[in-house]
Amino acid sequence: MSTSNQPIDSDKPEAKSIFASRTFWGAVLAGVASLVPLAVKDIKAHEITVDDAGQAILILCGVGTVIVGRVNAQAPIYTPDALPGRNKSDFEM
Repeated sequence: MSTSNQPIDSDKPEAKSIFASRTFWGAVLAGVASLVPLAVKDIKAHEITVDDAGQAILILCGVGTVIVGRVNAQAPIYTPDALPGRNKSDFEM
């Protein structure tokens, strides 16, 4: 008996909400952690500098790229044998 919601012979991974993705929340938290020091500095100085605005845009672009990559991901990934996570051999039949 299978406890999964997907058919046994299906090659497609089971879909889940973007809000259930650890990658999504990791990207959001990394973005917030990167933006907070900029915001605090600008609030204390009572001005937003061009350099800080540029840095904030780069941070948001990075976060956006991670989220888009996560949404578009279709294949599981593996890590080298020495690192935590699934190894290539775990996916081989």
